[in-house]
Amino acid sequence: MLELDLMLEGFLDRGYSALENEQKLLFARMLEFEDQLLLDWLMGYVIPADESLRAMLEKIRNNS
Repeated sequence: MLELDLMLEGFLDRGYSALENEQKLLFARMLEFEDQLLLDWLMGYVIPADESLRAMLEKIRNNS
């Protein structure tokens, strides 16, 4: 998915390096979810129940 790729690429370029190790592990775990679900989360169409995932998605949105 081009939209998802662009958002994640932007975050990797601008925000990933500032993450702590635990957050980097969470980011890697997040990438195991299906692309459509990730895109829905990032677009705000679906809100994950996990608070740490919500925080990570916000970081991605703010740095993509």
